Amino acid sequence: MFDIRYTNDIVLLIWIGIAALLSKSVTKKKVTVLGQEEERYSFLFAVIVFFPIFWFVTTVFMRGDMYAYQGGYNSDTMSVSEVFQNWNSIDKGPGYSLLVAFSKSIGIADFNKFRVLMALLQSLPLVLIYRRYSDDYVFSIFLFIANMIYDGWMMNGMRQFLAACIIFAAFPFMIKKKRVIFALLVVLLAMTVHNSAILMIPVILLVQFKPWGKLSIILMIGFAIALYIYIYNSNWMSEETLQQATGSNPLRIVVSAIPVGIAFVGRKQIAAANNHIVNICINMSMVTVVMYAVASLTSGIMAGRLPGYTLIFNFILFPYLLNKVFNETISKNLRLGITLFYVAYFILDLYLI
Repeated sequence: MFDIRYTNDIVLLIWIGIAALLSKSVTKKKVTVLGQEEERYSFLFAVIVFFPIFWFVTTVFMRGDMYAYQGGYNSDTMSVSEVFQNWNSIDKGPGYSLLVAFSKSIGIADFNKFRVLMALLQSLPLVLIYRRYSDDYVFSIFLFIANMIYDGWMMNGMRQFLAACIIFAAFPFMIKKKRVIFALLVVLLAMTVHNSAILMIPVILLVQFKPWGKLSIILMIGFAIALYIYIYNSNWMSEETLQQATGSNPLRIVVSAIPVGIAFVGRKQIAAANNHIVNICINMSMVTVVMYAVASLTSGIMAGRLPGYTLIFNFILFPYLLNKVFNETISKNLRLGITLFYVAYFILDLYLI
């Protein structure tokens, strides 16, 4: 339903359009990524581009679960030492409880100030990873906005998305197979913030395989079945929840499948390049489709938030597909088509979904 309050969100789209124009006159720096010399924007420019999202998340009126977070923050009286003493008995993220207790111990009594801290902890990994690994940082941030991650996860699913950003920060470990163990340890850290992060342990192992291979497809199907069984038997989904579940909107499955489809068309070029960053992102994209499909069969409210862990990898994949897989004519047409599609999807998601 149309709500005039959400017209403020349109400002973010306008800003990213301005940032795209400004980026054409910004000098890039040369950096080395997995042995390849790439051009990237400065950290300062990357922060400037992302800052309106940060500002929006920390100042706009509260939405969805933010009211619950506010109530929980205001009523939480545990000290840092008490959190450690009760670590094993805290059901909803002892790591998050520790963050709340620490924030209050340094004088952050106002929830709105805590929102700033949470947004900062979420934003920093996003800026750093997209700046370094995306072939088009501004386009990645456009997709981040158009998919409404800032609203659906940075705000509405604040605690779970913090866990997702912690795991996203471990991306450099994921792309170096000898350091995958460190990525898994980071998942354990994220689990203290939100226990759903446990699902990323098999995902991080699964995405190490080359996409489209027989083993990869078999493992992906196995993951889909295991995820469906896990959700139905986990304590997230009570019998009442399952009976009342409406499932995630099927449109999200279609939208999340777009980069998978484009990557499949260009699979020969991708296989020839054998870029491990891209291979991981393609697999993450397929996992996103699986998660949305399972969510459509179970609960859009509970399982529908799981793709927040993997969807953010799409915004590294898209720029690579547009810049390095197809010829110039196809790339320009794809970029235009994707841009128009996601602007329409953003407006549809904002007012109707």
